[in-house]
Amino acid sequence: MPRIEIPNTPFDLCYRVSAPSLEEGATNIDTEYETILYFHPYWVDSFYFYPQFDDPALNEHYNLIAFDAPAHGSTIVEEMSAEPVTWVYLARLVKDALVMLGVPSVHVVGSTMGCCPAMHFASKYPEMTRTLLMCAPPALEEASNWSLTFSECMHILINAVKNNDPEPLDAITSVIFDYNATSHSSKVIKSLEEEYIQLIRSRLISGALNGDKTVPILISLAFSRKQLLSLEEAVEMKPPILIIQGTNEGWEENDDQWAKMLEETNGLHQERYGTEAQAKRIVLDDLPRWMTLTSSDIINPIIKRFISTGSSKEISSLPEFEIDRSSSTTTTMKMISRTRRRSSVNPPRSRQSRSQIEVPPHDSVKLNPHNLVTSQVKSQHDNEISDKSEIQTCRSGKSRNPSIDVNVHVDVVTKID
Repeated sequence: MPRIEIPNTPFDLCYRVSAPSLEEGATNIDTEYETILYFHPYWVDSFYFYPQFDDPALNEHYNLIAFDAPAHGSTIVEEMSAEPVTWVYLARLVKDALVMLGVPSVHVVGSTMGCCPAMHFASKYPEMTRTLLMCAPPALEEASNWSLTFSECMHILINAVKNNDPEPLDAITSVIFDYNATSHSSKVIKSLEEEYIQLIRSRLISGALNGDKTVPILISLAFSRKQLLSLEEAVEMKPPILIIQGTNEGWEENDDQWAKMLEETNGLHQERYGTEAQAKRIVLDDLPRWMTLTSSDIINPIIKRFISTGSSKEISSLPEFEIDRSSSTTTTMKMISRTRRRSSVNPPRSRQSRSQIEVPPHDSVKLNPHNLVTSQVKSQHDNEISDKSEIQTCRSGKSRNPSIDVNVHVDVVTKID
């Protein structure tokens, strides 16, 4: 995969790109075509969007580009970041990368937590954003059981890296797949889960997943998962917006919060400008959170239609897009069979069940009067192994030495329920 060094940051962002007129292995776009920018969910990487990159309806008519977020996929983290790496920060990183690559404007697509940087990109850089499509954006007030599960996963992550033990990391991957891809039991999704298990294990073994640089980033992104737009920011959004939710999201009352948010946004926009905001929401039956992955035969036509019309008002109802679960599975099976596989990673060891993994006691989160939480995480990582396939020098040109007993202190400040 090509990578681009972002000036004044410790990151070399790896990215996946496809251009209609260029051969496989392209490193840039074709300026004769419009570009779709994808923001992947937490814990996975740009490979997550292979059903979109492999779809001729998209790759033959648009440039497609997706970056691996810091501490994800193949993106290189040279040293500790001076700034907290939040989803808002990622939006800025990607904007800088696009400018360096000469990409003038994009249609933005986000999936689950990837909707956070997507919405902030569209809000902060309206001159670069043609449309914004968000698939299953995070709930404004998430279920308490998921909050607790996520907190436990972060604690498992810290201890797994500290002890250089890949086994508990498998459980985190499985939990994330369980929550986001409720068709997780299918052979296709299970196969992809196993690939990500191998990838995360290989990152730990190579030293790419470590306690002094990448774990703090993963924790910072986890705690900033509610960095959504304020009402004022939503009202001032310029690009057309489409929000897609599925009823197979563990549907709860809080999933309807996006309907209420749009109602408030439209009301204030009407009061201020005399028209409703260009923002719509549709709900599709029986689709999970990772619908771009599990149901690309349904979502891809919606993506294409939305960005081709350039207005969410043209796609407020989609009765013709009905779910045929049999054809969906068949299509997904075909797409995964012809995609590039991660063949360089050794098969994982047998995994212990999640019920066998114990989460060590940890301090409870305390709220201050302003409803803010500061999470301070300290971890140590020894015997870091450099990946020989990656760049071995830091920004100064000096060789990177294995880190031993490096203390980490991370401050993450974000709103919580």
